[in-house]
Amino acid sequence: MTIKCFNHQRSLEFICYQCNSLFCSKCISSHNREHPDHSNHWEHIDDIKDSLNTLKLDDIIDSAYSTTTTTTTNNHVNNINNDSTNNESSYNNDNTKLISQIKNKLKSIWESLRSSTSRYQSLTTTENDIKQHFEVLHQYLITEEHKLQRDIINDKGIITNQIDSNINHLKYLINIIMIFNKLNNSNSNSNINRNSTCSDNQSMLPDTTSLYSTATIIESVISSTSLQSFINDNNQTLFNEHLDIFNMDELLKQHSDDSSSLLLDIIHKYNNQFSKSTTITDNNDNSLSSYKLSINKPDFNQLNSIIKQSINLAKKTSSNYNRNEQSYIFVTHKSTKGATLINTSNNYSIEELQFDYDFWGTFSSIVSIGEYVYIFGGSYCTRKWIKISIQSKSVEYDFIEDIIRGDSNISVCYDGQDHIYLVNGWNIDNRIDRFNIKTKKFESYHQLPEGYLTQVSSMIFKGSLYSVSFNQNKIFQFDLTSRTISDHQIDNILPSSACHDNNGNFFILDTTHKRFIQYNVETKQTNDLNSIPHLEGTLSFVMYHRESPTSSYIYSFGSSNDCNFKYSIESNQCEPFLRDIKNHNREWCASTSITF
Repeated sequence: MTIKCFNHQRSLEFICYQCNSLFCSKCISSHNREHPDHSNHWEHIDDIKDSLNTLKLDDIIDSAYSTTTTTTTNNHVNNINNDSTNNESSYNNDNTKLISQIKNKLKSIWESLRSSTSRYQSLTTTENDIKQHFEVLHQYLITEEHKLQRDIINDKGIITNQIDSNINHLKYLINIIMIFNKLNNSNSNSNINRNSTCSDNQSMLPDTTSLYSTATIIESVISSTSLQSFINDNNQTLFNEHLDIFNMDELLKQHSDDSSSLLLDIIHKYNNQFSKSTTITDNNDNSLSSYKLSINKPDFNQLNSIIKQSINLAKKTSSNYNRNEQSYIFVTHKSTKGATLINTSNNYSIEELQFDYDFWGTFSSIVSIGEYVYIFGGSYCTRKWIKISIQSKSVEYDFIEDIIRGDSNISVCYDGQDHIYLVNGWNIDNRIDRFNIKTKKFESYHQLPEGYLTQVSSMIFKGSLYSVSFNQNKIFQFDLTSRTISDHQIDNILPSSACHDNNGNFFILDTTHKRFIQYNVETKQTNDLNSIPHLEGTLSFVMYHRESPTSSYIYSFGSSNDCNFKYSIESNQCEPFLRDIKNHNREWCASTSITF
């Protein structure tokens, strides 16, 4: 049965995808006038059939698909008149084919499936990375647990051997007594009363291995008030009277029914079997240790800080959900109160930025948190700080509160949670202050002892703040929980600049001795690296940048582009870098790595 138009009794030939309605050739013209916004959303049955005839599913791929409405559609509408034959002729003579909505829908669904599966796969990878990260932590805790338990387990093994040996002693001796009682027909007067705790109708216990285990024996010894009660509790297992370990009848024959001779022989055999060299009976065995266990409730805030430093999962906002993560180098200069933003994820594209801030004397005073950069103080901005959004380029300026002292060349680091720590400065020694990124409040945190001057780089790692001293061969470690301090000595190094990877490694440049080293704060090991070149009479300032999971670099900047170098940690090689950018003076100015 052919579906007809109710108004014109013509065959239905068109479908409008916008309102999902069917039309004849007359109705579509009216519909187009009434709803001009639908003109690009309807299709003729011949177009649909032609598209289905020529449709190749292999052509539906992931590449960007541009859907354009050809002039065929509009011409088709304009040529529609009351004569359906003329309409069809006009339609068939059009040389341009309409792109089928069905094909569009197929492509849209396929691209959505591909996108969804790709995102699902990415989420699975991230999920597994998180799982593997915490498996490492779990394994570390298990290893530490086993370290503490090892000596205890060894001592328990020694005690188990003692118990087994003593039980064997006891079984032998009890059997000697039982033999003596039998030989004298005096079971009723026996010192070993096996039945004193058993009723006449007591059922036999199942003879299972667990009843002979050391754990069962220990429980029985603890619950027994005397040796007799212990024997009674185990009279169906360890001391079962039906177990004739000596074969009495055979022994009597051997000793011609001489009970005294038999008894002496059994005691003699006991002494041979359980000689002093194989007997363990000393209750104060010096081979066993005494332990005192002290347990302090873990500082979960510190533990949480360590975990957050080691792993972090941040949700992307809806505005940048489909945006690939980008890595940048942000380096300031004193030439025009500006900065150069280098996108290392986009072929090192360059963007020059301007700020109302003088960055001279801030080389160690910068930290990045997500898309934001924080810089504190400076030679001409000692009591100011600035927050910059690399994504929106918005800027926030404010003053350092009077509760702490401002300075230039303040060494700063981030704890992974709420605080940025500020260590010393060019003129201020022996202080650690901190700034709350949520409340934007400063606080005086700790007074260091004398002897700690300007610091070139600071890092928080596993609950401690580490800081490299300028032109001093030492790194200090400040425990954030106990607030105790200790020094790491590094031979033959006078740091002029340094940076770190937030994972326990400092990269320290010494322009005096022309040395470049890697120092690990956990192992306290130093590795000499191929030195970064620098111009005589100038200083180079280094920063760490991780471009990908497999490539990390140290970048150096100075008074001119001749100081720009890129050092590969993986290959231990150095090469000139970005010599064609604007030749700003970046000496003593802040630089940092940003990924978001």
